[in-house]
Amino acid sequence: MRHTARIALVAILALFEITAAAVSIASFQTPIGTYGFLLSKDVTFAEVDPTSLTARAGVVAGDRLLYETLPLRGRRFAILNEEVPGGAPIAFAIVHDGKSRWVTLRATDLLAIGQTESLTYAIAGLAMGIVGLVLVLLRPSRMTWAFALIAPALVLPFGWLFWAQQSAGTGATLFDVFVALVYATQPAAIMIFASRFPNDRPTGMARLVDRLALPAGAAIAGLYLYAYLEVRYSHAPPVHLFSLYDLSVVIPGLAALIALVSTYVTIRGAARSRLVPVIGSFALLILADVLQQLVGQHTTNNTVTFTLALLFSLSPALIAVSVAYGIIRHRVMDVNFIISRTLVYTILTLGAVALFTLIEYVFGRVLEHQGVATILNILAAVGLGVSFNLLHRHLDEWIDRFLFKQRHLAEQRLAAVARALPHASTAAAIEAALVDDPAATLGLSSAAVFRHGKSAYERVRAHAWTDDEATELDADDALALRLRADLVAVDPNDLRWPRTDLPSGDRQVIYAVPIVVGHHLEAIALYGGHLTGEDLDPGERSSLRRLAAAASAGYDHIATVELRTRLRDAESENATLRGVERKLTELLAQRLQP
Repeated sequence: MRHTARIALVAILALFEITAAAVSIASFQTPIGTYGFLLSKDVTFAEVDPTSLTARAGVVAGDRLLYETLPLRGRRFAILNEEVPGGAPIAFAIVHDGKSRWVTLRATDLLAIGQTESLTYAIAGLAMGIVGLVLVLLRPSRMTWAFALIAPALVLPFGWLFWAQQSAGTGATLFDVFVALVYATQPAAIMIFASRFPNDRPTGMARLVDRLALPAGAAIAGLYLYAYLEVRYSHAPPVHLFSLYDLSVVIPGLAALIALVSTYVTIRGAARSRLVPVIGSFALLILADVLQQLVGQHTTNNTVTFTLALLFSLSPALIAVSVAYGIIRHRVMDVNFIISRTLVYTILTLGAVALFTLIEYVFGRVLEHQGVATILNILAAVGLGVSFNLLHRHLDEWIDRFLFKQRHLAEQRLAAVARALPHASTAAAIEAALVDDPAATLGLSSAAVFRHGKSAYERVRAHAWTDDEATELDADDALALRLRADLVAVDPNDLRWPRTDLPSGDRQVIYAVPIVVGHHLEAIALYGGHLTGEDLDPGERSSLRRLAAAASAGYDHIATVELRTRLRDAESENATLRGVERKLTELLAQRLQP
């Protein structure tokens, strides 16, 4: 049920982001403009751009705006700092030198500035959204969901906002509510992701930021809802919104930066250097967002505002690349596996399209037998459907064999080891196969086997584990309980396993595989990721599960051999005792004869 809900939500977000980005790209030539003025808290003109049409209309700094005369578009520009369409007219009254008068003006077109901003927001936001949704599908967690929820606010088309600026009624109000919630989600999502990156486990100061993220998001949502509805329906100047609106961006941004710095300080070794691009690019996004909000409220210089807007709109693309790289390197997915599977499905898809195209061309056009073409298309579809799994398996093997030879050979070696394990004669041989072979073949950073003893699971063999690290797992250990209950492999990060005596850093345990004999958990195999920092891909995890299943058969074989040996010994001892019994019976019979 949760999986279905996750897929549905990802599909909805993907549809929204793709649609919004497509609208932005299709309408990027729509001019974006500015009225070239800033208001102070007492609704006097704090600054007027001397090159703007506002200045040409005779408005100067110090003039007082009669706020109740300002139309909705002007209020959203002045209070919410929204972009407006180039050339959009507004009329309002001002008080100049003690006299009131009406001013009519149009927004100054920013031309190339607006077009560049529209395209960069759409493309960079969509890139960030795609990366986020893919990560949610591959490894759903609070961290990946938070990352995915940063993008929707970036891809909102300017055209939709322009519509709301001139529309009234329930539809426009509901859209304002939607926009307010989308914008409020972004700072909360930034705080959650920044505090939980890279392993979804906040520590130190990041833990406090993570706890404050949802309350902060709720508070910001309330503020944004109030701001949008106040600007839409009230004709009184909302003087209190000026500072609160700035703080709603600055405080979450600074909190996220603190979490990132805390993470950087606590991470040690090679992991720190791998995470520098992610932390740096994310810090750039936060700083650009804060500066854009603060500077945009205090200057009418188009060059400055455009530079900050461009920096903020490009930073999501940089984040998308760096986060994808950082999480790949920090064990969320294996890039080689993705490439190989992409090739498989691409070839299958192109092959099917080519087959249907050839049938349609030869019989539908060249030979002009449309009926025959239809029948052949149906037969081809049925044939492809029946043979798809077979084609997929053979093509998968071929691509792995020729394009990813090292990976294919590793899987073949582990398969050979798995075939031999059921015939092992000693437990030590099985444990060596579970630890040494995967570590050498797959290049694992760590591996260990814990076998059931009298009262606990004892470490019987390990690779890259120190003597100070766990030598046994209690029968009631959280991981042991989960494996004993479910009898399926798990990622220890998916359950609460509060142990401090386990390998850390690059040697961190990321896969726990049960070795089951009958319905009894005989042993537990623990594996780290690759020495390169990459995750175990699904194919490698499958190989380790097959190896564990073969080890189960091996342990069962050893137990069976021991049982047979004991049975033969018992039979031999029984035969000996029967012989002794017969002799004693004979002797007793002789003694008792008269």
